[in-house]
Amino acid sequence: MGPYFFLSYARVDDKDAYVRQFYDDLCDRIIELSDSTAQVPVGFRDNSSIQLGEHWSEQLERALGSCHSMVALYSPAYFRSEWCSREAGVMMRRAGQYFARTNRGSSALIPVLWQPVEVPQEIAHIQYLTDGLGSWYADAGLQRLLQRDPTGRDYQNAVRLIAQRVLDVARAEELPAPEHPVRLAREPLSFQPRTEPTRPGSTVRFFVAAGTADTAPEHRRGAPYYGRAGLDWNPYHPQEEYPLYQQAQRLVTAQGYGTAYQEVRSGLTRQLNQAWQDDQVTILLVDAWSAPAEPYRRQLEQFDRSDHPATGVLVPCHPQEERDRHELWSGVTEVFERKASRGVQDRQFQVRVCFGDFKRALGQMVAAAQNNLIRKRQAGAVPPAADDTDTVPAARPILRGPSGGPAPRRTPAAGNPQIPRPQRHPWAAGRGPRIPYDPYAPQESRDPRSEGGPEQ
Repeated sequence: MGPYFFLSYARVDDKDAYVRQFYDDLCDRIIELSDSTAQVPVGFRDNSSIQLGEHWSEQLERALGSCHSMVALYSPAYFRSEWCSREAGVMMRRAGQYFARTNRGSSALIPVLWQPVEVPQEIAHIQYLTDGLGSWYADAGLQRLLQRDPTGRDYQNAVRLIAQRVLDVARAEELPAPEHPVRLAREPLSFQPRTEPTRPGSTVRFFVAAGTADTAPEHRRGAPYYGRAGLDWNPYHPQEEYPLYQQAQRLVTAQGYGTAYQEVRSGLTRQLNQAWQDDQVTILLVDAWSAPAEPYRRQLEQFDRSDHPATGVLVPCHPQEERDRHELWSGVTEVFERKASRGVQDRQFQVRVCFGDFKRALGQMVAAAQNNLIRKRQAGAVPPAADDTDTVPAARPILRGPSGGPAPRRTPAAGNPQIPRPQRHPWAAGRGPRIPYDPYAPQESRDPRSEGGPEQ
């Protein structure tokens, strides 16, 4: 007897081991829900179920022909994979044989929305959304639930429902073996694999630099904008229910772009250079409260001193509490000193973006970054090498006057006043008073005049 389920997924989706964790969780839950005396293998996943020295294609094809059901992880990469299309085609062929013998439809192909994606018309008739999995699953996908909280109720409930579905199919249906031995390379496609976008800038990669409920500046840790991970950051709460990166994904996907996302980590410059080499537009979504402190400050300052024409920076704000705080925005200006000096007309550097302006600002930023990328390509510009170092470039030279002293200041013309240089943010050196008022700060907070800046 074959396994309860065969896991069909795009290999690129398992680069962060979330697929493996889901597979292990699903197997554990099936064991809990099933008869412990059953001698049926629980699941088949190529990297987990094929032993050293075994011929992988034979084992995989044998599992495809004998499994009770297939759990297919739908994602953009899944629908670009010819092998995934052939695996699903084997199950659909076996389901057709089952219908011919019993005159009953089969539920052996169990789709799981791994990442938000538009399902191809050829298999859109197979239901992959149910009320029991909740709105988070429908909007963000199971991978995001797993990333958000692997022990949380939403993810665990989804795994339990999928496990129960696998068991129900195994108990109610007996799929026949294929009429002919499975030869995956020769199997027909169940859907036409999509091709990768080829136009420069047709994929937008978002980088999120934000605190969490535990790592945000101390006086902000009671704010409802933060969650377990930086990707949970939602500065537009309560106007918007979902995290900011997800709001951004929805907007650019509706315009026909592909999307990807990740948190800002060590090696940001190298990752941006790699995205440039891959013809991707990159957008930094930056939390104004977290930018002046580590782990983000050094990475963002290094980015600011580098040349990334296809990258934009968007810094949101909550208008009821943040727009007029000089201390906050002078800190952002200090981190992005070079970009801030270009003035307010730079569409690829937009600060204090309120909820009502977010869609417009993001659209302008993506279009400007894509135009820059295309223009550089047409001019024959070579993408920068993907540098693995995190060395901060040397500071720009200071202009000197004829006598060797500082160059004289230019007198601003009438009607064009000079923009004052921002003051150094008090958090940068761990000194200065705290923000005197925050609606989400604990009411029993101590006298701010007697305390230094937040702990680093």
